[in-house]
Amino acid sequence: MSAVTFRIQPTGNLGNQMMQLMLGHSLRSRIPELDIVGYDMPLWSLKGGEEPAPRAKPVELRGHLIDIDGVASLVKAGVLRDMKLVGIGSRMANYLPPSAYQALFPAGRAEVERHGDDELLISVRGAEILGQCHPDYGPVPPAYYRQLARETGLRPVLFGQIEDDWYSRLLMEAMPDARVVRSQGVLADFERLRSARHVVTSVSSFAWLATWLSDAQTIHVPVLGLLNPAQRPDVDLLPLYDPRYRFYRFPVRLWNGQQEDVDGLSREAHYPLMTRDEVAALLRQAASRTRAERLEVAAKTMVKGLLGRLRG
Repeated sequence: MSAVTFRIQPTGNLGNQMMQLMLGHSLRSRIPELDIVGYDMPLWSLKGGEEPAPRAKPVELRGHLIDIDGVASLVKAGVLRDMKLVGIGSRMANYLPPSAYQALFPAGRAEVERHGDDELLISVRGAEILGQCHPDYGPVPPAYYRQLARETGLRPVLFGQIEDDWYSRLLMEAMPDARVVRSQGVLADFERLRSARHVVTSVSSFAWLATWLSDAQTIHVPVLGLLNPAQRPDVDLLPLYDPRYRFYRFPVRLWNGQQEDVDGLSREAHYPLMTRDEVAALLRQAASRTRAERLEVAAKTMVKGLLGRLRG
């Protein structure tokens, strides 16, 4: 089989770019001769080789509804030879097991404090998402963090983007007994999350990825915003069969950073622990909602690949 090129157009922050490269390596596990180019992550000392000149316009892979198995089949059939990843493809089916990426993103790149078995490390995402950044992000209600500290009996540690802003103050007022650890830099933050035994993710690809790659005993996930298939049926970042995970039900919420959104964070609420069957049902509903779009994406990818071969 002739050379096959997988071009990555880096998208978003470090977590998203890592996911793009993971998707490329997942495809390479099916297509060993795949040449992955275009990525550049100095923090991980990773940089793709020089991009070859395309013989025809590369077929773009966009959004999240990317089917790696389907793409691999088109490559093996000779339909695809040159692809450009413009999207992220955040779906569990697109990834290899976490162990497959440990050498790519090795642990221990930063010296950090190791949290004990009696601590609950709570990832705090703030900064730009507190405003009108994206309706599928937004901050996590303090009541959820307080609930987990109470139910687990562990000592809470608020960690991450804790600054002089209204959300940080709200968290610290809601959890006055929590220890506070501010961001130590990108790699150090990733390593701290990755090394924790008991950890709570925020709505963040960075926190999700650090904990997924970890050896944590328990990972608590708010099924909120981008992580909620009822809200984003095109995204699947719920590792259903990974025993480390605990999933908590949230209503659909579109965050706009308005005062009513801010006021809603102060309301008391209970976030039920979901059974595996409940999570599976949520994912099945999402799959049903996206079926037509997935078929359309697959058909367009095949047609563009065929046209590219004819023109090349």
